[in-house]
Amino acid sequence: MFDFESKVVLITGAAQGFGRVCALAFAKRGAKLALCDINDDGGQETLRQVKAMGEGIYLHADISKEDDVKRLIDTTVAEFGRLDVAVNNAAKEVAGPTLDLPSSTFDELIETNLKGTYYSMKHEVAQMRLNGGGAIVNQASITSSLTGVPDNGLYGATKGGIIGLTKSAALQVAAENISINALATAGFDIPNDVFLRWLDSHKTSREEACKWFPAARLGRPEEIAAAVLYLASDEARFVVGAVLVVDGGFTAQ
Repeated sequence: MFDFESKVVLITGAAQGFGRVCALAFAKRGAKLALCDINDDGGQETLRQVKAMGEGIYLHADISKEDDVKRLIDTTVAEFGRLDVAVNNAAKEVAGPTLDLPSSTFDELIETNLKGTYYSMKHEVAQMRLNGGGAIVNQASITSSLTGVPDNGLYGATKGGIIGLTKSAALQVAAENISINALATAGFDIPNDVFLRWLDSHKTSREEACKWFPAARLGRPEEIAAAVLYLASDEARFVVGAVLVVDGGFTAQ
């Protein structure tokens, strides 16, 4: 199940954390990877690990700039001939009281998280139409879909916007054999990923965080990878505009 042999998969924000986990999961299943980030050292390290299993390229690309996104898609197609799957994972997070942060911070988050995802979907869909289909997975957040966090509201607002874009775009292209869905996740034990960074910033131990989950543990990288692989697979083409929540029954903040 979930065979990606010779499929071309693009992942934004691939330098660390969730993006790297996704890249390695697809590489293990035979995909050709196109990776991007603004953290070039991390991106090159992900590429090194991908190339130990198969084919891949890395490009420096800032998704808040539409020209960068177009160049990323064009380079991917020039290298591999097509685009089958895209995981739109790149994002910025700035914590702080929702109503007290500078307005410029909101602009910054909107440019990357919301408009960057829009630019990515726009150019990914244009290429997938030429292929006769494809799959897009957008990274949302439980901060926007299920709960609020007092010091992360602007980030949550942009992630909520991604859910709105996902649902609308999915309806537009479903008849063209293109699936667009989103993930809303929390609680994964992935080095340098957003959840562990949040714990560190709040001086909360992993042991304490485990109490927030019915299974009394954090999620494993392979568990989130399985969710991404499913939504990106041919078997999920009938899933239209869904938000797949994978949060271990998260109950506290």
